[in-house]
Amino acid sequence: MTPADKAVWLIETHIEADAETSPDLTELAQKCGISTRHLMRAFAVATGMSVMRYARARKLSRAAQKLVAPDFAHCNILTIALEAGYTSHEAFSRAFRECFKLTPDDLRRRGQIEPLVLQECLRMSDHMIVEIEEPRFEKRDKFRVAGLRRSYCAESSTAIPAQWQQFIPWIGNIDGQSGYETYGICTSPDTGVAKTEPNENTVYFDYICGVAIAAQAEITDPELSVIDIAPQTYAVFTHRGHISGIRATTYTIWNDYLPKSGLKPLSAPEFERYGREFDPETGNGAVEIWIPVQNPA
Repeated sequence: MTPADKAVWLIETHIEADAETSPDLTELAQKCGISTRHLMRAFAVATGMSVMRYARARKLSRAAQKLVAPDFAHCNILTIALEAGYTSHEAFSRAFRECFKLTPDDLRRRGQIEPLVLQECLRMSDHMIVEIEEPRFEKRDKFRVAGLRRSYCAESSTAIPAQWQQFIPWIGNIDGQSGYETYGICTSPDTGVAKTEPNENTVYFDYICGVAIAAQAEITDPELSVIDIAPQTYAVFTHRGHISGIRATTYTIWNDYLPKSGLKPLSAPEFERYGREFDPETGNGAVEIWIPVQNPA
């Protein structure tokens, strides 16, 4: 069972749990036997959404069903809110309105689910697990990257290809550029790692399209951001073929290879490295995926 499968199962088995017993992100990761960072990446790659957004959507969808079900007509809204993991009518109503664009009271008065779109239980599939090459392990010194930085949640990350199109004119025209490679770096606005979200609207990660620059290079253009990547040991995976298949490769890394390998991914920026073997015009060629890990034995 993949980490994403385990997380879905745990969420479903606690869908009726109150706020005290419903597992948070840390508890879900512990029960899956991986770090929160690993779970966040594995789930987002598998589903296109963050794990806690899915958990909230499932609880709110179950609550919506109760609000219109005859068997729960005797339950007041606060009782249903508590069963959904909310500690007050106000907090429940606010989350419900954000999710469904109407309040629990409105839905109860309406008396029918339609046209609400509920979050159904996700069904994982092994069809995205593909054969990948064994990674090599590489220690890399500190390096600096300059490029375009954009913020995403898991659901909006489909816009990343458009970000690359915006960055292409910069390649070869950034002061102090070092080498010909380009980098796609996954990080966070504050700490350099993808972070948890306390509510549904918090940024999940930042993505930087960039090139390496000399340590002493001065970047003055306000459109460009600079990030320093600390010295680190990486598991370096290679995706071959068309770039459209990289999601399956990434899915396999996080949901199959890493859990089975015993490698411990670290809370540090990960990145894609595009070298001479990759053709940006056709999307064909090799791309390296660098995952920071504890030093392998």
